[in-house]
Amino acid sequence: MKREIYSVHVHWDKRYPKKGTDKCPVQIAVRIGGVQFKVGLQLYASKEEFEKAMSGRGGSLEVKELRSAINKYVNKAEHVLSHLPNPTRETFQRVFKSEAELFLNNKTDVTFLYEEYIRNLKKEDRLRTAENYGQGLKSLKQFRAKLYFEEMDADFLKSYNNWMIANGNSPATAQIYLRGLRAIFNKAITDGYIPQRFYPFRKYTIGTSVKSKNVLYPEEVKALYEFQSPLMRERRAKDYWLFCYLANGINPKDMMYMRYKNIQGEYISIVREKTKRTNTIANKEIKIYLHPEMQRIINEWGNKPQEPEQYVFPIMDDTRFNTSAKKELRRKTIKKKINHVLNDIGKKLGFTKPLNLNLARHSFGTNLKLQGTPIEFIRDLFGHSTSATTAHYLKTLPDNKTKEISETLLKF
Repeated sequence: MKREIYSVHVHWDKRYPKKGTDKCPVQIAVRIGGVQFKVGLQLYASKEEFEKAMSGRGGSLEVKELRSAINKYVNKAEHVLSHLPNPTRETFQRVFKSEAELFLNNKTDVTFLYEEYIRNLKKEDRLRTAENYGQGLKSLKQFRAKLYFEEMDADFLKSYNNWMIANGNSPATAQIYLRGLRAIFNKAITDGYIPQRFYPFRKYTIGTSVKSKNVLYPEEVKALYEFQSPLMRERRAKDYWLFCYLANGINPKDMMYMRYKNIQGEYISIVREKTKRTNTIANKEIKIYLHPEMQRIINEWGNKPQEPEQYVFPIMDDTRFNTSAKKELRRKTIKKKINHVLNDIGKKLGFTKPLNLNLARHSFGTNLKLQGTPIEFIRDLFGHSTSATTAHYLKTLPDNKTKEISETLLKF
């Protein structure tokens, strides 16, 4: 049985009377492990009304309603405190002030913490991550409508993974959603909502899915580079692809958000948009050599004048797209349009894979691998924190390269 280390008392605060009245705020005073703090209840009463409400006997309709409201808040406070394994002021206030019911039937609701985490991500303008967590929560609720931490064991995780794949989702998508759930579990334990014993990932390994990624091999990159078109949209789309490819295979988002201040002499210095708000080792500056072909692309398609705060390419605009949500919508729209044009180019060149901006990143890494570049060096060019992450971007060597290597094994 949990030893009670808390207490809840009702308090009438005479220091802050409501303007023009004799009514003062009613609060609850909560003590946790010797630390006391007060929480407002948005209730006001005169001293007489408060004393009658607390006496528990009779009174006017207004006094009875006040007594009922106070009892409701006290019961909720005690309910929250009795269910938090390690209550703190922060976790208590977070749950108490929420309209959601975190604890039902002596179980802890997962949805509440998911939604809170998503709200915090949006406040930090991490909209893509928030969207991923939202999709993960939606998927989990489709699998099981009521989600409680105490009911999620290793069998639950395994069943969810199998259900995802049976419903046409890739193993990679299932793993992304399970990693999100794992992060929520870790946060719930760290913040004191659930005890460590309910953590299911000690007995279940999410694993990794090495998805074969399409790339353009050197001869295909050559064909694209030499492709000529009378259409401006095709020439521009091709150049955007080449820019990403030559710029260490940067993500299209990094290309779109690049400003002229990032160009420093012969090099471009950026922090990836994907990691700049994190505190991980991956949040580091990436140095990119400004290849002459990249400079040619900037000169042809870039914004002018080339002021430090100006975006390099005429895709983003701080005036027209002045919020993170507007920028994100703009980025997705433009990327979709560019990819549509690139796919048409790929068909003209006879490519058997869809040509899009993301292929630039995979192609850059794989073609360096074909040249014998150490994976540690490719990792630094990508801006990854581990070589394992880099490995997922490198496609297996093509058959002809494997044959070529094999034929050299007995040549001395």
